[in-house]
Amino acid sequence: MRNKRHIIIAVFSVLILIAGGLFVLSEFRGQDLSKTALPSGQEPGNTDSDAEDASDELKTPPDEAISPGSAVTENTESEPLEEPDGLENPDGEPLAPDVEDNSDDADPGQTDENTYSDGDNNSDGNTNIQEQPQTQYESSTVRICIGGDTSIDSEFADAARRWGVDYPWKEVSQVFNEADISVVNLETCVSERGVSEKREGFGFRTPPDMLEGFVNAGIDLVCLANNHTRDYGMDALVDTFSHLAEYGIGYFGAGHDKEEAGGLTVKEVNGVKVGFAGCNYIYLSSDCAADVGHPGINMVYKLDDERTAWFLDRIKEYDSQCDVLIVFMHCGTEEVFDVGSYQKRLARALIDSGADIVIGAHPHTLQPIEFYNGKPIFYSIGNLIFWHVDDEIDGLTCIFDITIDKDGFKSLRLHPLFIKNYKVYYLERDEGKYPARYDQILELMNSLCYDYGIYFDEQGYMGLIDELSQEERDLLEAMYTENTENNADDVTLKEG
Repeated sequence: MRNKRHIIIAVFSVLILIAGGLFVLSEFRGQDLSKTALPSGQEPGNTDSDAEDASDELKTPPDEAISPGSAVTENTESEPLEEPDGLENPDGEPLAPDVEDNSDDADPGQTDENTYSDGDNNSDGNTNIQEQPQTQYESSTVRICIGGDTSIDSEFADAARRWGVDYPWKEVSQVFNEADISVVNLETCVSERGVSEKREGFGFRTPPDMLEGFVNAGIDLVCLANNHTRDYGMDALVDTFSHLAEYGIGYFGAGHDKEEAGGLTVKEVNGVKVGFAGCNYIYLSSDCAADVGHPGINMVYKLDDERTAWFLDRIKEYDSQCDVLIVFMHCGTEEVFDVGSYQKRLARALIDSGADIVIGAHPHTLQPIEFYNGKPIFYSIGNLIFWHVDDEIDGLTCIFDITIDKDGFKSLRLHPLFIKNYKVYYLERDEGKYPARYDQILELMNSLCYDYGIYFDEQGYMGLIDELSQEERDLLEAMYTENTENNADDVTLKEG
């Protein structure tokens, strides 16, 4: 939709697909975003080529050769891996909109008052500056590719052991490797030790050798500020730090103590210093919170809580230590597309304190993007390589390809992805195994972001509706209106 022709093509493409009944996103059109929790007992939907059984592909190894050192099971005649039906929410929380209390007094992460003392405010010791190899890109800019929730455990690890550690990554590794900095939310510990502290099936532990796949895929940094990094106890958490360091992968959002967990990691590329920090708002026991001399997660709670205030003060300090500050926040309600009130309050507080870009995770779904005081907030970046409940809800995702310079955010492109067969597929329009999913994901993001004044063209590039001509706005509005009117039982998209 970079010009009128693109918009006209996009509009007529949507209308033709609607008329033919072939466009798989029909259930999303006009959907009330406050009403997107999974219905009880709903079976995952299969459309077009999705109808193939997930086990079909898994009967044979990937076409690409596995990289040297990858673990491969010699018994190629073993039974194919099968994705279990009716998988519950991996986080063990109800898939209802009331998982998170979004009232002003909500404090799902409350712990003992003494758990999170201020300690020594030595911010200089928290900064880790690493020079990134330069890519063939505009010298004054930095390209950052960000992926969502990632955990190579259980059946994902089984598939990777059978066909090599690159198997889950093979379709997205080129995009990540071409970026100057690539980051994912590592929603797991990395260890062989410990016992799950979550109920059966909801604790995540990635075998250490799976990190070779991260390295081969070009992942430079991971965020550890989430509610699964401590799933297998303290030893497994500390192992995670060691194994990431062993494989040369940086991390932030958790650490050996409070200072490291809430600290700043800086990557310098093309003369631009890019800072990263992270925090978790989702409930964990008090023992999981990083403290003075105590390994853990960087926890935040209500905005007036002293631990949250401590981190916001840190963000103010970090703003002067880098050119562009990117802060990850782990909060929100799972399996919904709309934004909770606390997500907005925390994200905006981070921007007000000095963050230039805020990246949200935890809902496992894509959620809206908005600009607050001229700075982007990505409320949820969805899954990347992770258990998903429904193909139509949290199996749809993207790589967020962001370009920045010293002044901050410059541009965004979405790379639509689809999770299936214990891997993630890179999508292209009318090509590949799941061709209809490409337009489905762009349509979803356009629906989510329309009320925030944002649109995406047919190549996934972001634009601002205010910058369109009146004719282009009319065409975009007509497409949006058509989508919302396709289901008379649903209310139009609410402003989050």
